[in-house]
Amino acid sequence: LPAELRKPPFTPKATGRIAFFFGPFAGALVSVISLRRMGHPEQASKALSVALFGSLGLAMVLFFIPDPFARFVGLGAEYAFYHIFKDLQKNEFEEWQAANASIQPTNGWLAIGWGFLGLLLSLGVFLVVFVALGFFGLQPR
Repeated sequence: LPAELRKPPFTPKATGRIAFFFGPFAGALVSVISLRRMGHPEQASKALSVALFGSLGLAMVLFFIPDPFARFVGLGAEYAFYHIFKDLQKNEFEEWQAANASIQPTNGWLAIGWGFLGLLLSLGVFLVVFVALGFFGLQPR
């Protein structure tokens, strides 16, 4: 959108941190905003795909593994999401920064609202997966 092009993007580290603390959809939302602000809508749709499939896969894995292991898997997944969303926009951000050396990126603290929205979306995906698997008679471990 033309209105988004006027605002500077979030840094890749800010996107990664939001993904780590709030989940994959939060990282995707911040990444989508940043990529659109930099003029890369095709990469933005890729970020949403990564978030959707990452959330579905993580929800299914967490459903089937025992609780003590789920904590380690969840922490490992959050670490992976940090790097995935940080690296997803790294090259585009470096290009944008080289072309706009005098403009500072948007403060990462402003992305926290998107983080909470992404957290709700991630929890919604987990709920749908857990209910769907329970509907088919599968039990969590």
